[in-house]
Amino acid sequence: MSHHFIEKTKPPQGVSSFTKIRLGWISPDQVCLVKPGGTQCAFLSPLSKKGETLAVKIPLKRRWSGGWSHYYLVENRQLTGYDRLLPDSGILVLKVNLDVMEGSGTVKVMDADPDSPYFSHATFRLDRNNRNAFVDKKNNVAIIPLWSDKENQGVLITTPEKSSDALKAALMIQRLFQRFPEPRGKEAGKSIEECIVSFKRSDFKACCQVAQQALN
Repeated sequence: MSHHFIEKTKPPQGVSSFTKIRLGWISPDQVCLVKPGGTQCAFLSPLSKKGETLAVKIPLKRRWSGGWSHYYLVENRQLTGYDRLLPDSGILVLKVNLDVMEGSGTVKVMDADPDSPYFSHATFRLDRNNRNAFVDKKNNVAIIPLWSDKENQGVLITTPEKSSDALKAALMIQRLFQRFPEPRGKEAGKSIEECIVSFKRSDFKACCQVAQQALN
């Protein structure tokens, strides 16, 4: 996803949330701040479009002079607008280190599939078994891609300890959406709503129980 061009005859893809923030194209109120150790859901608009929330920032290390020198940025990259030629779509995780010189790895893509060349499968997606969780035990951070809400893509910031239960619950909700597509019946809609409410309050076990009952 760091290619300047995917194809020489076509335009380049859009820039990252890091660059847009530095240029002032993303305002502070469009960035959700979640500290390590916390658990919070966010639904991100596609980065190439305007939206209420465009990125999640997870601070890791503070500068002695103030501000954060190390942090994660989480963004929703979809095949639309300037990003329509991306090789992949989903939740992209960037690790920022402002202590290094420009051009020496200031921003690194946390590649979801390092075995795929040229960041062709760099994003995290709930529907890909080998790409449905990012875990950083050292910094007590886990990032789980969630289901989509219209064009917004959900993401959960949590801890490695909670990540397994959270992922299981997210997958159960995804199964509900697949089993009961819209327009859905009243009972199915009620079960899905109850599951999402439980998930958002971090009661992942209750979410799974409700989902299992509905699927049965």
